[in-house]
Amino acid sequence: MVPKTTTSLLAAVIFSLPSLALAKDAASATPPVSDWKFSVGAGVLVAPTYEGSEHYHLAPMPVAEVSWRDAISLGIRDGLKVVLRPLTDKGFTVTTGIGYWGGRRQGADKDHGDDLRGLGDISGGAIARLGVGYDFKAANVGLDFARDLSGDRDGATVTLKGGYKLYRSAKFRVSANLSTTWADDQYMTSMFGITPTQSSASVKQYPVYSASAGIKDVKFGFKADYSLTHSVNLFGLLEMARLTGDAADSPIVKTVGDPNQYSAGLGLMYHF
Repeated sequence: MVPKTTTSLLAAVIFSLPSLALAKDAASATPPVSDWKFSVGAGVLVAPTYEGSEHYHLAPMPVAEVSWRDAISLGIRDGLKVVLRPLTDKGFTVTTGIGYWGGRRQGADKDHGDDLRGLGDISGGAIARLGVGYDFKAANVGLDFARDLSGDRDGATVTLKGGYKLYRSAKFRVSANLSTTWADDQYMTSMFGITPTQSSASVKQYPVYSASAGIKDVKFGFKADYSLTHSVNLFGLLEMARLTGDAADSPIVKTVGDPNQYSAGLGLMYHF
């Protein structure tokens, strides 16, 4: 005769087998986390017609990015970017990459086309970027260096920036950011200077103006993101900038433009 305790143990094991099998099947059915992430979307952006303009235009804001392990990404906004974490402290990052600047056309403002007429077009080109940053809790700081590799501008900038996560919930996130940018002589001359040839050719008859290296702007802005579903986000941004130094004193800013620059955008993004 089999003891009652042995019978009870055998029954418990037999009845638990289906549950264990179901649990194993459920675990195996869970898809593995992919190393790849994809984002696509679109929005609209309201921004000055050129850096320093007092006039604004509405422009499309396409969004497309693919990333691998949050370390390598390729997108419309940032181009090719590589993020390195060389220290045991994962809050410290080194970023490098190649982006693109679209240039500036002398007829950029269709409704007020004479503002840049005669100054000539500035062709765009590739931009090399290198930066360091540190994230700690809700705040972050960083320093970015950018250098034109091609195009007419042929300049370099250094940007000191910081940000803070003002609010974060399961669906809604808001952050604020502050930055200031130094630009070298070539950048300032290309974007804000007026050569004798440009002075004589300009419709507005701008005086000859020499713009030297220095702090060109200070920016402050907000970004917000709301999860409509697990994969679809609504995003918005608002930025206020103040041109400073020789940038603010340029004739294309002081005479016909505005040192106060504003931009705002709204769009949808799908992640998969």
